[in-house]
Amino acid sequence: MWREIAYWGRKLAECGLVSSRFGNISVRTERGLLIKRSGAMLDSLKEEDVIEVGLTPSKADAGASSETSSHRAIYLATDARAIIHAHPQFAIVESLLCGSEIEPLDSEGLSFLGTIPIVDGEPGSRELFESLTRAFSSGKARGVVNRGHGSFAAGPDLADCFNTTAMIEHSSKIRYLYDLQRRAKS
Repeated sequence: MWREIAYWGRKLAECGLVSSRFGNISVRTERGLLIKRSGAMLDSLKEEDVIEVGLTPSKADAGASSETSSHRAIYLATDARAIIHAHPQFAIVESLLCGSEIEPLDSEGLSFLGTIPIVDGEPGSRELFESLTRAFSSGKARGVVNRGHGSFAAGPDLADCFNTTAMIEHSSKIRYLYDLQRRAKS
């Protein structure tokens, strides 16, 4: 499974959806979840960069991604089997410009995502865990954007999560460029 996580990590980096050591990926297991080790770069993951932790905090969390608790909260609130947390630039900008959601203007974004919830909470905070849980447990959101921080996509597999992440960024970019042009004309 670490090879699949590494594959999608490279794809995220190649598409500009993450940079440096930012972002993380997890997959649900029978005992908990496999998640990227803190500080490991998504575009060059090795087997030792993916660790398994349980669905409750424990000593095994040492070294795991700083977003482990966010992933855990989503898994406990949904039937998701995979999660990608990325840092897509336009989605982050839109999360700072918009109120409670990003509304795609493009037909693909509207049909694939609907509106994209923006949730508050500092990375690793209880506020973020609770916001993510509310957004995903409604069953309406495929992905959300944490204001000023990045996107979370939850789904049946990593391919679905990657598609959601890429679509969030695509729709956010179109929205940003459209609004920029509209402001320039006024």
